[in-house]
Amino acid sequence: MSALSLIVLDDEGQFRLYAAEAELLRSQERPGSTRCVIDRTGQYYHLQADPHGRLVLGRPLGPAEHHSLRQHLLRQQHLHPEAHRLRRRHCPTSREEFLEAIFEELALEGPGDDQPWTVRAGRQSWRCNGLRAVDAQVARASGPVVVTDPFGHAYRPRVPWNRALARRLRGHPLYVEILPEGAYA
Repeated sequence: MSALSLIVLDDEGQFRLYAAEAELLRSQERPGSTRCVIDRTGQYYHLQADPHGRLVLGRPLGPAEHHSLRQHLLRQQHLHPEAHRLRRRHCPTSREEFLEAIFEELALEGPGDDQPWTVRAGRQSWRCNGLRAVDAQVARASGPVVVTDPFGHAYRPRVPWNRALARRLRGHPLYVEILPEGAYA
């Protein structure tokens, strides 16, 4: 394997993104607590321990089944909205589209995200690096806000009124994807 990013799906159904194989192998992941590891091409691997107890990736076991992965992701978005605040409209239909979408979303929702986002309110526009900076700018903005991620997806921030959900989000909004101006559903 190379320096391509990897996703770990653990036994609790949670997804974690690693920037490279080396980062995963230095992590605190354990073979017995992971369901699978998936690379950007959709290849499925098991995390194993070598004879010295070090983490290694097993050989590729074939393509991951994207429909069940999507179901796991949707379940995690419902169970852990605080970790999955992007709500995209487009439902990827192909394996390639799904893989691209899940890697994008996990990268943008991760604590290490420092990619350039754009926040617009009225005639003003701000560049923000990472979702945390977007949250701060959205909180200061007045009027309707449109947020655009580094991949070109546009969102409207929505702070839920449901008390239990609002508590879990700790005042942070969900970002609900909107269609670009001039596009029709």
